[in-house]
Amino acid sequence: MMPAPWFRRFSFAFGIAFAMLYVVALKLDLALFTVYPTIRVVLLGTHHSRDSVGPSMGGFLPAMYWYGWTAAAALGALIFGVGAALLPENWLRPFWLGWLWVIPVAAMIGCVYLTMPWFRL
Repeated sequence: MMPAPWFRRFSFAFGIAFAMLYVVALKLDLALFTVYPTIRVVLLGTHHSRDSVGPSMGGFLPAMYWYGWTAAAALGALIFGVGAALLPENWLRPFWLGWLWVIPVAAMIGCVYLTMPWFRL
């Protein structure tokens, strides 16, 4: 059974937009929320340890930004996906389907580059 054409357009646009927006969120440190798992606190926005507690407590209260980056990218990609689903199908025919592979691979390379400082010895 083939998916509906609107769902196909939505999923392709969502996937491409999510890959690009995740790299942007990672680079600009744009998280919808920050999670402090040790004290079970969730704060809206990006909060570094010096924002919520004393700077000396940064090692005791590690912040998790991944959930916020993912949520920010998913929210932005949802907007792009809905927009693509609402467009007429003939407007998207000249779209090269190779972008479905090129953009996520480029986004993965960007993520590896942006996280390299975390893994230096």
